[in-house]
Amino acid sequence: MVNGKNSAPSASDALRQPDRQGPVRPGSPGGTLLRNFFSAMSASGDDADAEYRRALMNLRKHADLVMVEIARSHSLCNARDYPTLWAHVHAASSLRHPAALPFLRNLILTPIPPEESVDTHSFSTVAEETILRTTAVEGVGYLARDRSTAVDTLFEALRQPSLSVRRAAVQSLLGIRGGRKLRAQIANALPEEQRFLLDLKAVNVRDVPQVKNPERHLSEAGRRGGIAPAPSLPGDEANTTVQNQAPRHKE
Repeated sequence: MVNGKNSAPSASDALRQPDRQGPVRPGSPGGTLLRNFFSAMSASGDDADAEYRRALMNLRKHADLVMVEIARSHSLCNARDYPTLWAHVHAASSLRHPAALPFLRNLILTPIPPEESVDTHSFSTVAEETILRTTAVEGVGYLARDRSTAVDTLFEALRQPSLSVRRAAVQSLLGIRGGRKLRAQIANALPEEQRFLLDLKAVNVRDVPQVKNPERHLSEAGRRGGIAPAPSLPGDEANTTVQNQAPRHKE
């Protein structure tokens, strides 16, 4: 169900734009600002970045007002409309305002519901719920740079069962001013087998070492297989038929 309509999740490359507006009130000042921000999130073209920055700036100018609308609208969203739910969490995290902390904290501490998908390889409700919470943790991480109450929330996140939520909390704690001094406290809050999270670092993709000869890690049969052909796309058969029927030039 997406926005109250029967819509099975799809793993294809369809360019269907999700409706991120949800139940936002268009007539309220906070609702108008939020709708503008959601529209800017999906904008494209040469002015897309400028439009997004402008919408975000307006959102932050009225953070208290907007946060009330985010909480109200989020509570009315379809529970499985994950694009719209994530847009609300992203907006709250992007405010960088203490008014967002109760909303983000409540989401982080809400247990992840059991998996509902019958095919988790193509779609997983647990994965989607986890993304919502890690996004919220990142938002709290920005607030923790100046507010001790946000730091307390990050330590609460370390006690959540999700490894991904714990990983995000560790990274946020280490990223605040003086965060390195918290290593011992963080380690004590983690199960011993998960203390490796303290050693994980975010790395720019350009700095990741590249394998010079990836085929050397394959078996002999794998190397003989070569590169798999590109998958067929919708309409390829029709194009092939037209090409085969086209007149050939004499050589």
